[in-house]
Amino acid sequence: MAQQQKYLTVPAVQKIMLAILKDVVTYFDTHDYHYVLTGGSALGAVRHQGFIPWDDDADVALPRHEYERFIREYKPNNSQFELLTPLNTTNWLYGYARISDTYTQADGKWATVNNGVYVDIFPIDAVPPTKFGQKKAYYHMKYLDVMRNSTRRLAISHQEPAWWLKPLLIKYAKRHTTTWWANKMDRLAQKTNQRYQNHSDIYSLYIVQGLNNTKENFYLAVYQQRQRAKFEDINIYIPAASQHYLTQMYGDWHALPSKSKRKTHARFYYKGVEVHD
Repeated sequence: MAQQQKYLTVPAVQKIMLAILKDVVTYFDTHDYHYVLTGGSALGAVRHQGFIPWDDDADVALPRHEYERFIREYKPNNSQFELLTPLNTTNWLYGYARISDTYTQADGKWATVNNGVYVDIFPIDAVPPTKFGQKKAYYHMKYLDVMRNSTRRLAISHQEPAWWLKPLLIKYAKRHTTTWWANKMDRLAQKTNQRYQNHSDIYSLYIVQGLNNTKENFYLAVYQQRQRAKFEDINIYIPAASQHYLTQMYGDWHALPSKSKRKTHARFYYKGVEVHD
């Protein structure tokens, strides 16, 4: 009979994420990769000198050409971790890479998640130089991301906008697999980068614009110019223009959000155990 256990606490999840970060950052530094922490991880580094207390994921970004090399060559030093990518993972659900802990499993309430505690690795891609072009590119990626997410839905909340339309959307999206839509997103990001890398100085984590809109569209220098910052018990790179970066991303980022907005992404448990709240 399987042992019963509660879901992992956020501090327990963060301990595993930090071990993953140490593994991959050591690899980056050894092999001369120009990575930066992004999103909530960059915010955590500046505001908390580590993880945001309720955060259960970590975000790292690389220039596209380094990202492509990384997903081909990286082998975790710790055998407990594995690199999951559209290239090496059957039925992968995302258009980008993720380093996952193999001893744990995510339990998504609203959508399928087929990995353990993780760190996301995103490519930094060129996007159109004009606001009109950027919006057009955003809506293209947003459409694909809505389709991708619709195929992995487990439940629908009546709190969602237009929730009554979601069953029809899911039926339409499931003409293809989640992986099919994720691969479409990856190809779109690569194609967009190839088109604009010599004609635009605006770069973004385009692959996740379906979630973040165009907030991560910055001049290339914002991603290229880096500074070391304390993150828990390690030093790690964040954008040198961190004040500008965080203000564009979050507005008044100094202020803590209300407790109702302090949300995690998933629940995690150790494989081989029955879990309960």
